[in-house]
Amino acid sequence: MNEPTSSNPGVSQQILEQLSSSVFLLDRSGKIKFCNDSAAMLFGQSIRKLQGQIFFKILIYHTFPKALLAELWDNGRSFADNEVEVVFPDGRHSIVEVSADQAMVEGETLCLLQVRQNENLRKISQENTQKHHISASRHLIRGLAHEIKNPLGGIRGAAQLLSRSLESEELKEFTQLIIEQSDRLRDLVDRLLGPNTPPKREANNIHIVLERVYNLVKLDKPEFITVYRDYDPSLPVTVFDPSQLEQAVLNIVKNGIQSLLEYAANQPENFEPLLTMRTRFAGSKVMHGTRFKQVLKISIVDNGPGISDELRSTIFYPMVTNKSDGNGLGLSISQTLIDQHQGTIEVDSWPGQTAFSIFIPVIQDNEGSK
Repeated sequence: MNEPTSSNPGVSQQILEQLSSSVFLLDRSGKIKFCNDSAAMLFGQSIRKLQGQIFFKILIYHTFPKALLAELWDNGRSFADNEVEVVFPDGRHSIVEVSADQAMVEGETLCLLQVRQNENLRKISQENTQKHHISASRHLIRGLAHEIKNPLGGIRGAAQLLSRSLESEELKEFTQLIIEQSDRLRDLVDRLLGPNTPPKREANNIHIVLERVYNLVKLDKPEFITVYRDYDPSLPVTVFDPSQLEQAVLNIVKNGIQSLLEYAANQPENFEPLLTMRTRFAGSKVMHGTRFKQVLKISIVDNGPGISDELRSTIFYPMVTNKSDGNGLGLSISQTLIDQHQGTIEVDSWPGQTAFSIFIPVIQDNEGSK
C-alpha cells in the first residue's frame, strides 16, 4: 500500500507534485484534498479551483468503477482499471488508466487516485484490431457474394424463360416478382462488397463537399432538427475524390439525423436535437502506419443518446445496426471510402453526444497519384 505518512507531509506532497501522472487525494465523499500540476493540466483548471470540488461531479461523464472504490474504503483493497472513459469539463473525451490505493495523510485516511492518459496507444491498437477484423469480414463477404450471385443469376434466368412460356398475365406477375427480388438481392450483395472504383482525385476544398451534403440533408430532415455548420475557413486545399468524400460524409450525417429523430420521440418537448458539421486542422497524425504532417478533421457531432458499448466495437462492420429499418452498410461504406484516401474515422460517444471524426491527410497535387 502506498502511504504518504503524517510524519513529514510536506515531503510527501513534493513527491506527488513531481509525478508525471495526474494524482488526486480524495476523501470519502470524493472531495479533492490535493492534486498535482499534472492533474490540473489534465482537467484544464487551476489547482486552486480543483481543490475542494467533488471529483466525480466535475466530470461530464465517466465510467469509474465506483463499486471498486467502495471496496477500497471498506477494506483497503486497491484497484486498477486501464479502460475508464471520461469526458472532461471542457468536453474532451478520453480513455484513461486509473489506479487507487489508500493513503494516510496527517492522520486522515484518503484515496490516492492516479490517472494516466493512454489515448494514442489505445487508438493505434484499436485501429489495428479494427482493420484486422474488418479485413476478415470483407474476405468472408467476398466469398459469400460469389456463392450467392451464381445461383441468383440462375434463378433470375429461369424466371425470365418461364415468363416467356406463360400466357396468363397473372402468372407472369409472379415471375416478374422473382426477377425483381433477385435484382434486389444482387444489389444488396454489390453494396456489401463496397466501392470497387479507385478515387478520382483532384485538388479541392472540403467545404465545397460539406456544403453539398448540407444542402442535401436540409431538404430531407425534419424541421425540428437543427444542422449547424462550424467551419474553419483557413483550411488548405487538398487532393481527394469529391464524390466519394461526399458519400462518406452523407452516410454519417444521415445516420446522425436518424438517431436524433428516434431519440427525440422519447424526450421532453424542450429537447433540441442538434447535429454539428465541424472542420478543423488536426496537425500531424499517424494513420495506417504512416505519419502525416498535415491532417484535416471533419467532425459530425450529435446530441443524441450515444452508442451502446455493445455496438461501439463493431459499428463499422457490414450489416451491424441498431435501427429497425437500417441495413448496416452506410458506415462500412464510409470507412472503405476514407481508407482509400489514406484517412481514418474515429468515434467518441457517450450519453448526450456522439462524434464521428474523419481525418484526411493534406496531399498536394504532385502527391495525388500516390
